[in-house]
Amino acid sequence: MKAFVFPGQGSQFPGMAKDLYENFALAKEIVDEADQILGFSLSKVMFEGTDEDLKQTKVTQPAIYLHSVLVAKLGKDFAPDMVAGHSLGEFSALVAAGGLSWQDGLRLVYQRALAMQKACEVVSSTMAAVLGLADAEIERICGELNGEVVAANYNCPGQVVISGSVLGIEKAAELLKAAGAKRVLTLPVGGAFHSPFMEPARVELAAAIEATTIERPICPIFQNVTAKPSQDPAEIKQNLIAQLTGAVRWTQSVEAMVAAGATDFIECGPGKVLQGLVKKISADVQVASMELA
Repeated sequence: MKAFVFPGQGSQFPGMAKDLYENFALAKEIVDEADQILGFSLSKVMFEGTDEDLKQTKVTQPAIYLHSVLVAKLGKDFAPDMVAGHSLGEFSALVAAGGLSWQDGLRLVYQRALAMQKACEVVSSTMAAVLGLADAEIERICGELNGEVVAANYNCPGQVVISGSVLGIEKAAELLKAAGAKRVLTLPVGGAFHSPFMEPARVELAAAIEATTIERPICPIFQNVTAKPSQDPAEIKQNLIAQLTGAVRWTQSVEAMVAAGATDFIECGPGKVLQGLVKKISADVQVASMELA
């Protein structure tokens, strides 16, 4: 069984999707329409922008989303038995599985990016990757910090990202290293994504998601906050809303997809980040990038 997976923030690179735009009429059509919908030239930043330009949340999220959607639409034999996306990638996955129009998906992703950016400006917050420590130990230490820090991304065994206030992350880093973590690396992000610090963004995005039509997707989508499959539009909406303040349970999602019969994981989008994570979660499955038609 084939599982198609879609990356999140961090997979962007200068020149992304330029080859697709130049070689496929459908890609050109979609990218040109995307620029019109957004009211600025996202394509110019994607094709000509620097690493620094692409790091702005309001650019990064729609850029990765658009690239991923293009790959799915242009892909050879796109016939998923199941889909999943890492954080932002959940929107790309839902579009690819027919649950959401790409235009509505783009509008939501852009609103999500702007809302998250605003929430980042309310309080000084950040994220850090914790390497080489058991999930339960990380959760225990975060639990001692009075809501200042939470486990935000369960990326693969031995790699969990924590999210919280700048001071909370500093304190957590000391405690985690003392408990045996190999490394604790502060990430170059604007704020505490997938934590209660994103509550203002969750409220803002909830209204937009509620007002958007979501259809029943052609296959189950394994969602971040539950790590369970769903094809129910109402449930999908609630999980997309909860995702802003909830953890990305990527390890658990991949394990659940493997348990459901997934043998091949095909990454749709820029980069190969998810292929590496999937292999660390389940050594027996096959991983590949989406081949274009």
